[in-house]
Amino acid sequence: MASTREARLLTDLYRRRTLALHSQTIRDVTRFYRIWQLNDPATYAAMEQALIAVAQNRGMQAAALAANYYEAFRAFEVPAGRLVSIPLASPPPDEQIRAAISATARAGVLNGLQAGQPYEQAMANGLVRVSGAVSRLALNTGRDTVRQEVKRDPKALGWSRVAGGECCAFCAMLCSRGPVYKEESVDFEAHDHCACVAEPYYAGSDWPPQSVAFRSLWDDTGSLNTFRQALNETE
Repeated sequence: MASTREARLLTDLYRRRTLALHSQTIRDVTRFYRIWQLNDPATYAAMEQALIAVAQNRGMQAAALAANYYEAFRAFEVPAGRLVSIPLASPPPDEQIRAAISATARAGVLNGLQAGQPYEQAMANGLVRVSGAVSRLALNTGRDTVRQEVKRDPKALGWSRVAGGECCAFCAMLCSRGPVYKEESVDFEAHDHCACVAEPYYAGSDWPPQSVAFRSLWDDTGSLNTFRQALNETE
């Protein structure tokens, strides 16, 4: 957790703006997903191109949001010295997005139909899966921006995971580990539909309060299954 009140408020604002960007991305995906008609391959190609644009455009927004957050956060936490500029992480390339769309939208619908699901249900399941994949790829650009800057920043020790909204057991478990030090060079593990963010960690920083609570719960349980059960009981 940030050592200053102002930086703590910035993290909360960044978290909420990331959640809003996640929602906007889901709406974009939903709109363009409707282009696809299963019996018309041309409509799949049109949907695919539109979703590639969504992932990349929203990814650039996520990167800019993260860079602005980092600069303001650091100014409160490390008043002496300013960063010249914060480079933005690159949005996901076409091929990565294309593969994710195929593995979620196309595979999800076809698998559902093969399992005997009605057409509408299979299409709805495909939408849930592809919207999760596209939103993850987009938000990863913001997470990568923070992680890359932590590695460049001589004052940063690492970063802490902050849950974006309703926190699943997997994300809560990762939050419970506290700060990830930059020497470890660990990627930000994010699942589909994840809206967690990274907060820079400096000398004198504390763990985010939510991470402290998750750590205590993890210490009392010790395995993901029992941790998940205990987490559900606290909600």
